Amino acid sequence: MKTATIIDLIVDSDVHTRSMNHIIKQQHISQRMRRRLRNDGIITVNGNAATWNTLVHGGDHLVMKLTPEQEFSVSPMNLDIIYEDEYILVINKEAGVLMHPTSTVRDHTLANGVLHYYQETNQHYDFHPVHRLDKDTSGIVIIAKTSVVQHAFDKKRTHFHKNYDAIVEGQLPANSISIQWPIGRKPGSIIERCCTSEGKPAHTDITVLGSNAISQNMGDHYFTHVQCLLHTGRTHQIRVHLSQLGYPLAGDDLYGGHLNYIGRQALHASRVSFYHPMTDEWLELQAPIPSDMKALLTY
Repeated sequence: MKTATIIDLIVDSDVHTRSMNHIIKQQHISQRMRRRLRNDGIITVNGNAATWNTLVHGGDHLVMKLTPEQEFSVSPMNLDIIYEDEYILVINKEAGVLMHPTSTVRDHTLANGVLHYYQETNQHYDFHPVHRLDKDTSGIVIIAKTSVVQHAFDKKRTHFHKNYDAIVEGQLPANSISIQWPIGRKPGSIIERCCTSEGKPAHTDITVLGSNAISQNMGDHYFTHVQCLLHTGRTHQIRVHLSQLGYPLAGDDLYGGHLNYIGRQALHASRVSFYHPMTDEWLELQAPIPSDMKALLTY
């Protein structure tokens, strides 16, 4: 079974002799991960086997590896990589691709594809999604290469500016709409959500970018291209808010849309910006609208 590199660093030269635990605590390592490293980690200092009790000095090369708790198979996949460094991998996910294996789908998910990419590029990392997209939602997903980086996103409470492109059925009554309706589980369903006073706060800002009419025998069918800015991250938030407003996403048959023109919900995570938790660099990343959504936008 493969091992993943959790820590690979040169201890600052001005650091005096320190315990292994002291050094690890400075690396944004969660208590749970420190416990796993102490009990099951493979540790080397300057290439020599070490233990949790080994003292570390300034200039030492410390490496810690750990066997993953869950190991996925690898599957070749054409990944549209938007950005990559030693800490994160940012991918423009295709619609129809699951984020990770389930009890019924074990292969050809994004996790399988990313692990294959790591294998092909000789990178010893794991799959740690910072956020997730529904299977049929396309667009930007951020993958932390180690649990340390994933924990750093949480510890620093990284704020993401997320923008989605969506195509709704009908013509919206205003060019700018702010929706603040709480969202919770729909009674009797483990999948659907709904707007309910008993739900969690949810805030979506909607901006109209354009509209288009497609002619059919029964008359014109109108679509509106909108940009959605998320202030919260509830499950199915955009889909539920727009459906409740009376303008479901094209192709979103779960929430009132129709499959006549597109075979999945017309939703794409197009832009994300944030401060990198490890380098403090400000990143602004974009992914163009896919062809199946473009086909509805001829304006």
